[in-house]
Amino acid sequence: MIIRLKRAIGTCILASALLTTVAGCQHYSGAAHAATYYVATTGSNSNPGTENRPFLTIAYAVDAMVAGDTTYVKGGVYNEKIIRFRRSGTKPAPIKLLNAPGESPVIHCIDPKQFHRIILHHASGSRFPIGWITIEGFEIRNCWEGIKFYNAHDSTFRRNWIHGDHDLARPGILGNGTRILIDRNIINNNGFEGHGHGLYMNGTALTITNNIIYNNAGYGIQLNGSSSSFYDPSKHAGPEFAVSANWIIANNTIAYNQAKAGIVVWGSTCHNVQIVNNILYENAATRPTSASQGIDFVSTTCKGIQIRNNLAFASGSGGMNFLSAGATEGTHYTQSGNIVNTDNPQFVNAPATLPASPNFALTERSPVIDKGLTLTATKIAFDGTNRPQGRAYDIGACEYNLNGDAQSPKAPAALRVQ
Repeated sequence: MIIRLKRAIGTCILASALLTTVAGCQHYSGAAHAATYYVATTGSNSNPGTENRPFLTIAYAVDAMVAGDTTYVKGGVYNEKIIRFRRSGTKPAPIKLLNAPGESPVIHCIDPKQFHRIILHHASGSRFPIGWITIEGFEIRNCWEGIKFYNAHDSTFRRNWIHGDHDLARPGILGNGTRILIDRNIINNNGFEGHGHGLYMNGTALTITNNIIYNNAGYGIQLNGSSSSFYDPSKHAGPEFAVSANWIIANNTIAYNQAKAGIVVWGSTCHNVQIVNNILYENAATRPTSASQGIDFVSTTCKGIQIRNNLAFASGSGGMNFLSAGATEGTHYTQSGNIVNTDNPQFVNAPATLPASPNFALTERSPVIDKGLTLTATKIAFDGTNRPQGRAYDIGACEYNLNGDAQSPKAPAALRVQ
């Protein structure tokens, strides 16, 4: 690409002044040479990508970006194939793909069966690490997976709406990595016939917070600590990209997932996981009442799992149990402060069976208000509200936020990223 070649030549000429600790043109401070690109449905990939002369496709802009660059995408529907991040940012100079302020761009994958998706896959191969990347503010629909990453690190996926139409057995987000933040997304309608989960990942120090995850065919969140997460140097950039330890799963609302529980903890590498302040509601909808709708344990031998201050509720139309029998309390996990099948969370619009337009905002009578633990990782709620608004954090993705606990909340217009 001409733009990328010119910028690479310029970077190499100035490499002696800008190199940090590793030889190679990609390892530079970035701030002095950061570019800002724009994409619009009225643009052209022959343009320079400025605000007045934007690119046409998101894939083209992503391929142009190097460390320190930001691309803003204006509103509209973008019919895309594969959007591939091939190179890393750096800590002081991340790569950012963002919605233009106040606008709601839609990434529509043209043909998911041709593996159309957003993918983080290093140019040198999938076993090489790629990181310091942010994807924020998009509707991502009709893709093979919404976002897939190989050996990713220090990356953020925030404020996206990732959804399918139940015709492919694929997750909304799939990958392995370390120090990944998945925050304030809506992830729904992925997978079909019991296969395909909202999130399916392995790696260390993953933080999953403030998301609304509903009506996926399988699990809402699959923590993969199975044998497939064992370290293999031919596949993984290091052990931290493989084993599934030190996760935080907190302040999510996980509801109506069809054939499985809201969360599964699977395998032997899933040590020291915190599952805190989540609402687990009417999951395992197609399963018998004996099934778990809250947290499932599958071949679980890891230790240090903390399950605290979650609310689990099911009406009896599907699975009823909060925890499955696949792990032993006191050996593999501890639990405290959970509210189990005694109180409906009292959402604005979320009856026992999935409605056409669910609304998971809290009403004034919700039993989750002020019942959460204080966590630095979740101090900003799904809608951008600061926690706490009352005496303590609320449980779930949403914080009841109109002058404490005395007034009825104003329901959001729709569960859509704005």
